[in-house]
Amino acid sequence: MPNDSFYFSIVRDPGTLGESAFSYFRAAAPAFRNSPSLDAFLASPSRFFRPGIRGNHYARNLQWFDFGLPEPGAPEEIPGILAGLERVFPLVLLAENFDESLVLLRHRLCWPPDSVDLFPHNSRGSAREVSPTQIRQLRAWNSLDWALYSHFNRSFWRHAERFGLRRLRREVAEIRQRRRVLAAKCLRGGGPVPAQAIPDGNLRPFQPPGGGKILGFALKEGLEGEERELCGRLAMPELPYKDLLERRQFGPNNGTAA
Repeated sequence: MPNDSFYFSIVRDPGTLGESAFSYFRAAAPAFRNSPSLDAFLASPSRFFRPGIRGNHYARNLQWFDFGLPEPGAPEEIPGILAGLERVFPLVLLAENFDESLVLLRHRLCWPPDSVDLFPHNSRGSAREVSPTQIRQLRAWNSLDWALYSHFNRSFWRHAERFGLRRLRREVAEIRQRRRVLAAKCLRGGGPVPAQAIPDGNLRPFQPPGGGKILGFALKEGLEGEERELCGRLAMPELPYKDLLERRQFGPNNGTAA
């Protein structure tokens, strides 16, 4: 990448991410697959978790792993590791404050307001409530992720204060109003629906084996032209969208034999 490239990422509280990962990666992580329930796993994680086994990176400190960070030899090494990471990623967004994150990101990238119009994807139809006890247990089990999240939560709100909290709240309200208008224009039912209720197969989200049912978006009938294209992009799940971007970047025959 060019030397002046701007890097950003996003983090989520491991107290809720851990429950989501247990559902979404149940089939992929032996530590989760071998546990009868999240409560059983949290009661004795070491009974099910073995480091180094393929797929078990989903089961502990997943965000630390995704950032490629080294295992600290001692707790006092963690602040230095995170300070180094922040120099690479000057803006790290918060999943819990996604709309606020979009505002800060848009201004850092000099994008127009409609560039952050979206429908929130990957919600579950049967997401369970995480109890305060489970949140504490998940943060303790994912202690490196909790340190990572805590660090970037503080840095995020420093960015927000420099931007201006009143200005931030105003722009968040504008994003949400545009989203409501687009949902009324584009979506059958005005919001997310189960995958089996989506007629267009290209708009059905991936359903993880053994995981919760992931909701998607069904378009209204009668949309045409630019309106149909806009609504279709907003409703498109990430895997088909990735394929679309790859075709745009590398051409329609990318990955096929010449």
